[in-house]
Amino acid sequence: MNNKTFFSQSRNLFQRWKRYKERINPVPPGWLISSDYCLDDKNKNDCITFTISPVPELGKFFAFLNKKLPKDIKNMSKVPDEVIKFIRDNKIFFTISVIIKNKEKMVDIDDLRIDVENLKTSPHLRPQELKELNEFSNYLKKKKINQNVLRNMKLVIFLFTRLVEFLTIKHYTEAIYWAPDRDAVMDIADGIILHLIKTECTNLLHGRRKIPELHIGIEDKKKNLFRFEALIRYPDIIAGVISSVDFDTYAAQKEKHFDLFVNAIGGNPRIVIMEWSPNEFKTFPLHKRIKTNRIIRASEMKNV
Repeated sequence: MNNKTFFSQSRNLFQRWKRYKERINPVPPGWLISSDYCLDDKNKNDCITFTISPVPELGKFFAFLNKKLPKDIKNMSKVPDEVIKFIRDNKIFFTISVIIKNKEKMVDIDDLRIDVENLKTSPHLRPQELKELNEFSNYLKKKKINQNVLRNMKLVIFLFTRLVEFLTIKHYTEAIYWAPDRDAVMDIADGIILHLIKTECTNLLHGRRKIPELHIGIEDKKKNLFRFEALIRYPDIIAGVISSVDFDTYAAQKEKHFDLFVNAIGGNPRIVIMEWSPNEFKTFPLHKRIKTNRIIRASEMKNV
């Protein structure tokens, strides 16, 4: 069996994941993944963040997270000490945050068109899925399409399905539950991303390992209800900080980003920061190369 995976090519990530998993006993048959993104803000890093944890009893977990992380990062003017302590010390979550360099060069819309045509030939498709892929294929042929959202969707699909690959090949997984943030990526073409992900996972894992059940928590637009808000808050905070720290000048945009990075995120063994460019995919070794005391407070940025 081919047991190589996209994420396990990073030895640093793999070793940190092994240490995280060793503390979880017993290893769960299923994993919960929540995700948040910062994309297309010219003043920030493009960043996609996934947070992994064993599947909890959701009702109690929602209440626990609402108590520990009561606000999204954008709604915090100052980060409470309790939030910093939770991000720094909790053993529940393992997070992979990917900074994407030169996003426009990473994804070609023509490649997405080719991917869709290839997926349409999959023997694992159900009739309804084939119908929706055909409709999406027709959409991609139009002259006016939202290329930014399509690029973002392609990146999310690629990274998420490779995370499923990693969890399934390296650590036998029966089920994966995904709680993605609400945004245009999830909505475009009537939520086609859900079918693209399921089909891509099937093709990626077929013949290698039993394909896990994939459950995706999305917003109920009819009721304007998103039950998974609490789950998104952790990757929201990580993505908000990583997207707002300039790793060339070591400058943090706001005091809250400085406080969180220096006191909770930088050097955290359960938060892996990676950089992905057209030519390279690597772990960003903050715990070795960048001292947290080199990160500059927002109030000092005028002197950078």
